[in-house]
Amino acid sequence: MKKNWKKPTAILLAAIFVLSPVSAGGVKEGAQEGPIEVTFWSLFTGGDGEFFDAMITEFNRTHSDIILKSDTAKFTDYYTKLTTALTSKNAPDVVVLHRDSMLPYVTSNVLYPLDDVLKELNAPVDDFVKAAIDACKFDGKQYSLPLDVHPLIMYCNKDLLAKAGVTKIPQSYDELVAAAKKVQNATGAIGIAIDNTTAVYKAYTLTRILISGMGQGGGKIVDTVNNKVAFNTPHGKKVIQDLIDLANKHGVVPKAYDYDSSVSDFKSGKAAFHINGVWATGGFEQQQNLNFEAVPFPPLWGEPGAWAGSHTLAIPVQKKMEPAKIKAAVEFILWMTEHGEMWAKAGHIPTRISVRNKAEFKSMPYRPSYVTAADSVIAAPNTSAWEEIYGNLSDLLEYALANNQSANDAIQAMDKKVTEILSTY
Repeated sequence: MKKNWKKPTAILLAAIFVLSPVSAGGVKEGAQEGPIEVTFWSLFTGGDGEFFDAMITEFNRTHSDIILKSDTAKFTDYYTKLTTALTSKNAPDVVVLHRDSMLPYVTSNVLYPLDDVLKELNAPVDDFVKAAIDACKFDGKQYSLPLDVHPLIMYCNKDLLAKAGVTKIPQSYDELVAAAKKVQNATGAIGIAIDNTTAVYKAYTLTRILISGMGQGGGKIVDTVNNKVAFNTPHGKKVIQDLIDLANKHGVVPKAYDYDSSVSDFKSGKAAFHINGVWATGGFEQQQNLNFEAVPFPPLWGEPGAWAGSHTLAIPVQKKMEPAKIKAAVEFILWMTEHGEMWAKAGHIPTRISVRNKAEFKSMPYRPSYVTAADSVIAAPNTSAWEEIYGNLSDLLEYALANNQSANDAIQAMDKKVTEILSTY
Protein backbone atom coordinates (compact mmCIF):
# COMPACT_ATOMS: atom_id res chain seq x y z
CA MET A 1 0.00 0.00 0.00
CA LYS A 2 1.37 3.41 -0.97
CA LYS A 3 1.70 5.77 1.96
CA ASN A 4 2.36 9.50 1.68
CA TRP A 5 3.93 10.68 4.91
CA LYS A 6 3.54 14.39 4.26
CA LYS A 7 0.08 14.50 5.84
CA PRO A 8 0.89 12.38 8.95
CA THR A 9 4.07 14.36 9.52
CA ALA A 10 2.24 17.66 9.22
CA ILE A 11 -0.40 16.48 11.68
CA LEU A 12 2.26 15.41 14.14
CA LEU A 13 4.21 18.64 13.86
CA ALA A 14 1.09 20.73 14.29
CA ALA A 15 -0.26 18.80 17.25
CA ILE A 16 2.92 18.17 19.24
CA PHE A 17 4.13 21.10 21.31
CA VAL A 18 7.11 19.45 22.98
CA LEU A 19 10.58 19.76 21.49
CA SER A 20 12.11 16.78 23.23
CA PRO A 21 10.89 13.56 24.85
CA VAL A 22 12.23 14.61 28.25
CA SER A 23 9.91 17.62 28.30
CA ALA A 24 6.86 15.58 27.35
CA GLY A 25 4.99 16.20 30.57
CA GLY A 26 8.05 15.36 32.62
CA VAL A 27 9.20 12.04 34.04
CA LYS A 28 6.82 10.84 36.70
CA GLU A 29 8.38 9.30 39.78
CA GLY A 30 6.48 7.02 42.11
CA ALA A 31 6.41 3.65 43.76
CA GLN A 32 5.16 0.69 41.79
CA GLU A 33 3.03 -1.93 43.48
CA GLY A 34 2.72 -5.34 41.86
CA PRO A 35 3.78 -6.20 38.31
CA ILE A 36 4.19 -3.42 35.77
CA GLU A 37 1.70 -3.50 32.93
CA VAL A 38 3.21 -2.80 29.51
CA THR A 39 0.88 -2.30 26.56
CA PHE A 40 1.85 -3.10 22.98
CA TRP A 41 0.40 -2.71 19.50
CA SER A 42 1.22 -5.31 16.88
CA LEU A 43 0.61 -5.37 13.14
CA PHE A 44 1.40 -9.07 12.82
CA THR A 45 -1.37 -11.33 11.57
CA GLY A 46 -1.60 -14.72 9.88
CA GLY A 47 1.48 -16.92 10.22
CA ASP A 48 3.59 -14.06 11.54
CA GLY A 49 0.93 -13.30 14.13
CA GLU A 50 0.88 -16.85 15.46
CA PHE A 51 4.63 -16.87 16.02
CA PHE A 52 4.59 -13.40 17.58
CA ASP A 53 1.70 -14.23 19.91
CA ALA A 54 3.59 -17.32 21.06
CA MET A 55 6.50 -15.09 22.01
CA ILE A 56 4.20 -12.79 24.02
CA THR A 57 2.78 -15.80 25.84
CA GLU A 58 6.26 -17.06 26.67
CA PHE A 59 7.37 -13.64 27.88
CA ASN A 60 4.43 -13.40 30.27
CA ARG A 61 5.00 -16.96 31.47
CA THR A 62 8.61 -16.23 32.38
CA HIS A 63 8.11 -12.78 33.96
CA SER A 64 6.28 -12.18 37.22
CA ASP A 65 7.27 -8.51 37.46
CA ILE A 66 5.97 -7.43 34.04
CA ILE A 67 2.64 -8.14 32.33
CA LEU A 68 2.60 -7.57 28.58
CA LYS A 69 -0.80 -6.81 27.08
CA SER A 70 -0.87 -6.93 23.28
CA ASP A 71 -3.44 -5.70 20.77
CA THR A 72 -3.29 -6.42 17.04
CA ALA A 73 -4.30 -3.95 14.35
CA LYS A 74 -4.82 -4.65 10.66
CA PHE A 75 -1.80 -3.59 8.62
CA THR A 76 -3.93 -1.34 6.40
CA ASP A 77 -5.13 0.55 9.48
CA TYR A 78 -2.06 0.31 11.65
CA TYR A 79 -0.12 3.45 10.76
CA THR A 80 -3.23 5.63 10.66
CA LYS A 81 -4.20 4.40 14.11
CA LEU A 82 -0.64 4.79 15.37
CA THR A 83 -0.24 8.34 14.03
CA THR A 84 -3.44 9.43 15.76
CA ALA A 85 -2.35 7.87 19.04
CA LEU A 86 1.13 9.39 18.89
CA THR A 87 -0.30 12.82 18.14
CA SER A 88 -2.50 12.71 21.24
CA LYS A 89 0.24 11.04 23.32
CA ASN A 90 -2.16 8.20 23.94
CA ALA A 91 -0.12 5.45 22.31
CA PRO A 92 0.75 2.11 23.93
CA ASP A 93 4.01 1.68 25.79
CA VAL A 94 5.69 -0.21 22.94
CA VAL A 95 4.98 -0.12 19.20
CA VAL A 96 6.31 -1.92 16.16
CA LEU A 97 7.61 0.23 13.31
CA HIS A 98 9.09 -0.65 9.96
CA ARG A 99 12.51 0.91 9.89
CA ASP A 100 11.69 2.60 6.56
CA SER A 101 8.69 4.32 8.19
CA MET A 102 10.48 5.75 11.22
CA LEU A 103 11.77 9.10 10.00
CA PRO A 104 8.53 11.15 10.15
CA TYR A 105 8.00 10.01 13.73
CA VAL A 106 11.58 10.75 14.75
CA THR A 107 11.49 14.26 13.31
CA SER A 108 8.14 14.89 15.04
CA ASN A 109 9.67 14.01 18.43
CA VAL A 110 7.12 11.33 19.29
CA LEU A 111 9.58 8.49 19.84
CA TYR A 112 11.60 8.18 23.03
CA PRO A 113 15.40 7.91 22.59
CA LEU A 114 16.56 4.66 24.18
CA ASP A 115 20.23 5.45 24.74
CA ASP A 116 20.09 6.39 28.44
CA VAL A 117 17.93 3.49 29.55
CA LEU A 118 19.95 1.02 27.48
CA LYS A 119 23.07 2.27 29.26
CA GLU A 120 21.37 2.11 32.66
CA LEU A 121 20.30 -1.48 32.03
CA ASN A 122 23.76 -2.34 30.71
CA ALA A 123 22.04 -3.69 27.61
CA PRO A 124 24.20 -5.84 25.30
CA VAL A 125 23.96 -3.47 22.32
CA ASP A 126 27.18 -4.93 20.90
CA ASP A 127 25.33 -8.24 20.48
CA PHE A 128 23.22 -6.70 17.72
CA VAL A 129 24.31 -6.96 14.11
CA LYS A 130 25.86 -3.53 13.54
CA ALA A 131 24.15 -2.74 10.23
CA ALA A 132 20.73 -3.54 11.69
CA ILE A 133 21.01 -1.54 14.91
CA ASP A 134 22.73 1.41 13.25
CA ALA A 135 19.85 1.70 10.78
CA CYS A 136 17.62 2.58 13.76
CA LYS A 137 19.79 5.53 14.75
CA PHE A 138 18.95 9.07 13.73
CA ASP A 139 21.29 11.96 14.47
CA GLY A 140 23.31 9.60 16.65
CA LYS A 141 20.39 8.57 18.86
CA GLN A 142 18.88 5.09 19.14
CA TYR A 143 15.13 5.41 18.58
CA SER A 144 14.27 1.73 18.28
CA LEU A 145 15.80 -1.73 18.38
CA PRO A 146 15.55 -4.10 15.40
CA LEU A 147 13.54 -7.25 15.98
CA ASP A 148 14.52 -8.74 12.66
CA VAL A 149 15.96 -8.12 9.24
CA HIS A 150 14.00 -9.29 6.20
CA PRO A 151 16.24 -8.86 3.16
CA LEU A 152 15.83 -9.66 -0.47
CA ILE A 153 17.28 -13.13 -1.13
CA MET A 154 17.38 -15.68 -3.94
CA TYR A 155 15.56 -19.00 -3.97
CA CYS A 156 16.90 -21.82 -6.17
CA ASN A 157 15.11 -24.97 -7.33
CA LYS A 158 17.75 -27.63 -6.81
CA ASP A 159 16.03 -30.26 -8.95
CA LEU A 160 15.74 -27.98 -11.99
CA LEU A 161 19.36 -26.88 -11.64
CA ALA A 162 20.49 -30.49 -11.44
CA LYS A 163 18.51 -31.46 -14.54
CA ALA A 164 20.17 -28.63 -16.46
CA GLY A 165 23.65 -29.47 -15.16
CA VAL A 166 24.00 -26.22 -13.17
CA THR A 167 26.27 -27.08 -10.26
CA LYS A 168 27.13 -23.62 -8.93
CA ILE A 169 24.90 -20.92 -7.45
CA PRO A 170 25.37 -17.86 -9.71
CA GLN A 171 27.44 -15.07 -8.20
CA SER A 172 27.38 -12.54 -11.05
CA TYR A 173 24.85 -11.15 -13.49
CA ASP A 174 26.31 -13.09 -16.42
CA GLU A 175 26.36 -16.33 -14.42
CA LEU A 176 22.73 -15.86 -13.40
CA VAL A 177 21.59 -15.25 -16.98
CA ALA A 178 23.59 -18.22 -18.26
CA ALA A 179 22.22 -20.56 -15.58
CA ALA A 180 18.64 -19.37 -16.20
CA LYS A 181 18.98 -19.95 -19.95
CA LYS A 182 20.46 -23.36 -19.37
CA VAL A 183 17.50 -24.40 -17.22
CA GLN A 184 15.00 -23.00 -19.71
CA ASN A 185 16.62 -24.84 -22.61
CA ALA A 186 16.90 -28.12 -20.73
CA THR A 187 13.58 -28.22 -18.89
CA GLY A 188 11.24 -25.60 -20.32
CA ALA A 189 10.88 -24.04 -16.88
CA ILE A 190 10.97 -20.30 -16.18
CA GLY A 191 14.51 -19.03 -15.74
CA ILE A 192 14.01 -16.34 -13.10
CA ALA A 193 10.70 -15.59 -11.38
CA ILE A 194 10.81 -11.83 -10.76
CA ASP A 195 7.51 -9.97 -10.59
CA ASN A 196 7.42 -6.86 -12.77
CA THR A 197 3.81 -5.71 -13.09
CA THR A 198 1.20 -4.27 -10.77
CA ALA A 199 -1.61 -6.53 -9.54
CA VAL A 200 -2.30 -6.99 -5.83
CA TYR A 201 1.03 -5.28 -5.21
CA LYS A 202 3.12 -2.83 -7.18
CA ALA A 203 6.30 -4.16 -8.78
CA TYR A 204 8.26 -3.38 -5.63
CA THR A 205 10.74 -6.19 -6.31
CA LEU A 206 12.20 -4.19 -9.20
CA THR A 207 12.89 -1.22 -6.93
CA ARG A 208 14.34 -3.49 -4.25
CA ILE A 209 16.70 -4.94 -6.84
CA LEU A 210 17.64 -1.42 -7.98
CA ILE A 211 18.40 -0.41 -4.38
CA SER A 212 20.50 -3.56 -4.01
CA GLY A 213 22.36 -2.96 -7.27
CA MET A 214 23.12 0.67 -6.43
CA GLY A 215 24.39 -0.31 -2.99
CA GLN A 216 26.53 -3.14 -4.36
CA GLY A 217 28.30 -0.57 -6.51
CA GLY A 218 28.78 1.88 -3.66
CA GLY A 219 25.91 4.13 -4.74
CA LYS A 220 22.48 5.02 -3.43
CA ILE A 221 19.04 6.07 -4.57
CA VAL A 222 18.78 9.47 -2.89
CA ASP A 223 21.38 11.90 -1.57
CA THR A 224 19.52 12.74 1.63
CA VAL A 225 22.01 15.41 2.68
CA ASN A 226 21.36 17.49 -0.43
CA ASN A 227 17.84 16.15 -1.05
CA LYS A 228 18.50 15.11 -4.63
CA VAL A 229 18.59 12.09 -6.92
CA ALA A 230 21.69 9.91 -6.62
CA PHE A 231 20.91 6.99 -8.94
CA ASN A 232 21.44 8.83 -12.24
CA THR A 233 24.98 7.55 -12.73
CA PRO A 234 26.70 5.18 -15.18
CA HIS A 235 26.36 2.43 -12.58
CA GLY A 236 22.67 3.19 -12.14
CA LYS A 237 22.12 2.99 -15.89
CA LYS A 238 23.84 -0.39 -16.00
CA VAL A 239 21.66 -1.83 -13.24
CA ILE A 240 18.50 -0.54 -14.94
CA GLN A 241 19.59 -1.82 -18.37
CA ASP A 242 20.39 -5.21 -16.89
CA LEU A 243 16.92 -5.39 -15.35
CA ILE A 244 15.27 -4.47 -18.65
CA ASP A 245 17.42 -7.01 -20.50
CA LEU A 246 16.39 -9.90 -18.25
CA ALA A 247 12.96 -9.86 -19.83
CA ASN A 248 13.69 -8.41 -23.26
CA LYS A 249 17.19 -9.27 -24.45
CA HIS A 250 17.73 -12.52 -22.54
CA GLY A 251 14.12 -13.67 -22.14
CA VAL A 252 14.72 -15.31 -18.76
CA VAL A 253 12.03 -13.30 -16.91
CA PRO A 254 8.39 -13.39 -18.08
CA LYS A 255 6.88 -10.01 -18.92
CA ALA A 256 3.63 -8.75 -17.37
CA TYR A 257 4.39 -11.05 -14.43
CA ASP A 258 2.70 -10.27 -11.12
CA TYR A 259 3.93 -11.06 -7.61
CA ASP A 260 1.48 -13.85 -6.80
CA SER A 261 2.28 -15.62 -10.06
CA SER A 262 6.01 -15.45 -9.42
CA VAL A 263 5.58 -16.98 -5.97
CA SER A 264 3.16 -19.63 -7.22
CA ASP A 265 5.41 -20.65 -10.11
CA PHE A 266 8.42 -21.17 -7.87
CA LYS A 267 6.37 -22.93 -5.24
CA SER A 268 4.99 -25.36 -7.81
CA GLY A 269 8.44 -26.13 -9.22
CA LYS A 270 8.05 -24.16 -12.44
CA ALA A 271 10.94 -21.69 -11.98
CA ALA A 272 14.65 -22.19 -11.47
CA PHE A 273 15.30 -18.98 -9.51
CA HIS A 274 13.07 -16.63 -7.58
CA ILE A 275 13.93 -13.21 -6.13
CA ASN A 276 11.87 -12.31 -3.07
CA GLY A 277 12.13 -11.50 0.61
CA VAL A 278 12.81 -14.02 3.36
CA TRP A 279 9.12 -13.95 4.23
CA ALA A 280 8.46 -16.41 1.40
CA THR A 281 10.50 -19.13 3.10
CA GLY A 282 7.72 -20.40 5.35
CA GLY A 283 5.35 -21.01 2.47
CA PHE A 284 7.96 -22.72 0.33
CA GLU A 285 9.09 -25.10 3.05
CA GLN A 286 5.52 -26.27 3.54
CA GLN A 287 5.23 -27.24 -0.14
CA GLN A 288 5.63 -30.96 -0.58
CA ASN A 289 8.34 -32.14 -2.99
CA LEU A 290 9.81 -28.65 -3.46
CA ASN A 291 13.55 -29.18 -3.25
CA PHE A 292 14.95 -25.69 -2.92
CA GLU A 293 17.76 -23.65 -1.46
CA ALA A 294 17.59 -20.10 -0.08
CA VAL A 295 20.73 -17.99 -0.38
CA PRO A 296 21.72 -14.33 0.02
CA PHE A 297 20.97 -12.11 -2.97
CA PRO A 298 24.07 -12.55 -5.16
CA PRO A 299 26.54 -9.71 -5.80
CA LEU A 300 25.36 -9.11 -9.35
CA TRP A 301 26.72 -5.55 -9.54
CA GLY A 302 29.63 -5.38 -7.10
CA GLU A 303 30.05 -6.17 -3.42
CA PRO A 304 27.62 -8.39 -1.46
CA GLY A 305 24.55 -6.61 -0.16
CA ALA A 306 20.80 -6.38 -0.63
CA TRP A 307 17.80 -4.26 0.18
CA ALA A 308 16.34 -5.15 3.54
CA GLY A 309 13.49 -4.01 5.67
CA SER A 310 13.31 -4.42 9.41
CA HIS A 311 10.60 -4.66 12.04
CA THR A 312 11.73 -2.54 14.96
CA LEU A 313 10.36 -1.97 18.45
CA ALA A 314 10.10 1.57 19.82
CA ILE A 315 8.76 3.48 22.83
CA PRO A 316 6.38 6.39 22.19
CA VAL A 317 6.58 9.65 24.09
CA GLN A 318 3.77 9.85 26.64
CA LYS A 319 2.25 12.74 28.59
CA LYS A 320 3.95 11.29 31.65
CA MET A 321 7.08 9.22 31.22
CA GLU A 322 7.32 6.73 34.08
CA PRO A 323 10.90 5.45 34.63
CA ALA A 324 9.80 2.03 35.89
CA LYS A 325 7.52 1.52 32.90
CA ILE A 326 10.22 2.69 30.46
CA LYS A 327 12.65 0.16 31.93
CA ALA A 328 10.03 -2.59 31.78
CA ALA A 329 9.28 -1.74 28.16
CA VAL A 330 12.96 -1.88 27.21
CA GLU A 331 13.37 -5.17 29.08
CA PHE A 332 10.51 -6.56 26.99
CA ILE A 333 12.10 -5.30 23.77
CA LEU A 334 15.46 -6.81 24.71
CA TRP A 335 13.83 -10.13 25.60
CA MET A 336 12.08 -10.28 22.24
CA THR A 337 15.33 -9.73 20.35
CA GLU A 338 17.15 -12.18 22.63
CA HIS A 339 14.67 -14.89 21.66
CA GLY A 340 14.81 -14.23 17.96
CA GLU A 341 14.95 -17.94 17.18
CA MET A 342 11.24 -18.06 17.95
CA TRP A 343 10.55 -15.24 15.49
CA ALA A 344 12.83 -16.85 12.90
CA LYS A 345 10.17 -19.54 12.46
CA ALA A 346 8.35 -16.95 10.34
CA GLY A 347 11.40 -16.76 8.06
CA HIS A 348 12.93 -13.57 9.46
CA ILE A 349 16.62 -13.16 10.32
CA PRO A 350 17.51 -12.52 13.98
CA THR A 351 19.40 -9.33 14.76
CA ARG A 352 21.29 -10.66 17.78
CA ILE A 353 24.60 -12.43 17.17
CA SER A 354 24.01 -14.68 20.18
CA VAL A 355 20.71 -15.87 18.68
CA ARG A 356 22.40 -16.71 15.41
CA ASN A 357 24.74 -18.94 17.39
CA LYS A 358 21.99 -20.79 19.25
CA ALA A 359 21.55 -24.46 18.42
CA GLU A 360 17.81 -23.88 18.02
CA PHE A 361 18.44 -21.42 15.20
CA LYS A 362 21.28 -23.31 13.56
CA SER A 363 19.14 -26.42 13.34
CA MET A 364 16.37 -24.62 11.42
CA PRO A 365 16.16 -25.41 7.73
CA TYR A 366 17.11 -22.70 5.21
CA ARG A 367 17.56 -19.78 7.65
CA PRO A 368 21.25 -20.36 8.43
CA SER A 369 21.92 -20.39 4.67
CA TYR A 370 20.86 -16.76 4.26
CA VAL A 371 21.51 -15.34 7.74
CA THR A 372 24.68 -13.56 6.58
CA ALA A 373 22.46 -11.27 4.48
CA ALA A 374 21.83 -9.36 7.70
CA ASP A 375 25.48 -8.30 7.75
CA SER A 376 25.26 -6.30 4.53
CA VAL A 377 21.93 -4.51 4.67
CA ILE A 378 21.30 -1.85 2.04
CA ALA A 379 18.54 0.21 3.60
CA ALA A 380 16.10 2.57 1.93
CA PRO A 381 17.12 6.23 2.19
CA ASN A 382 16.22 8.27 5.26
CA THR A 383 13.79 10.67 3.66
CA SER A 384 10.17 11.40 4.48
CA ALA A 385 9.54 11.22 0.74
CA TRP A 386 10.53 7.57 0.53
CA GLU A 387 7.10 5.93 0.37
CA GLU A 388 6.10 8.16 -2.55
CA ILE A 389 9.44 7.61 -4.28
CA TYR A 390 9.18 3.85 -3.71
CA GLY A 391 5.83 3.55 -5.45
CA ASN A 392 6.76 5.78 -8.38
CA LEU A 393 10.10 4.08 -9.03
CA SER A 394 8.30 0.74 -9.08
CA ASP A 395 5.80 2.06 -11.63
CA LEU A 396 8.52 3.54 -13.86
CA LEU A 397 10.67 0.40 -13.74
CA GLU A 398 7.58 -1.64 -14.61
CA TYR A 399 7.00 0.59 -17.64
CA ALA A 400 10.65 0.40 -18.70
CA LEU A 401 10.72 -3.39 -18.61
CA ALA A 402 7.33 -3.81 -20.27
CA ASN A 403 8.23 -1.48 -23.15
CA ASN A 404 11.90 -2.40 -23.54
CA GLN A 405 12.80 1.20 -22.85
CA SER A 406 16.45 2.22 -23.09
CA ALA A 407 18.19 2.65 -19.75
CA ASN A 408 18.94 6.27 -20.63
CA ASP A 409 15.28 7.11 -21.28
CA ALA A 410 14.17 5.16 -18.20
CA ILE A 411 16.62 6.81 -15.85
CA GLN A 412 15.80 10.31 -17.13
CA ALA A 413 12.10 9.71 -16.50
CA MET A 414 12.88 8.35 -13.04
CA ASP A 415 15.19 11.28 -12.26
CA LYS A 416 12.52 13.79 -13.28
CA LYS A 417 9.80 12.16 -11.19
CA VAL A 418 11.89 11.67 -8.05
CA THR A 419 13.22 15.24 -8.30
CA GLU A 420 9.61 16.50 -8.45
CA ILE A 421 8.72 14.44 -5.38
CA LEU A 422 11.73 15.59 -3.37
CA SER A 423 10.92 19.24 -4.12
CA THR A 424 7.64 18.90 -2.20
CA TYR A 425 9.27 17.70 1.02
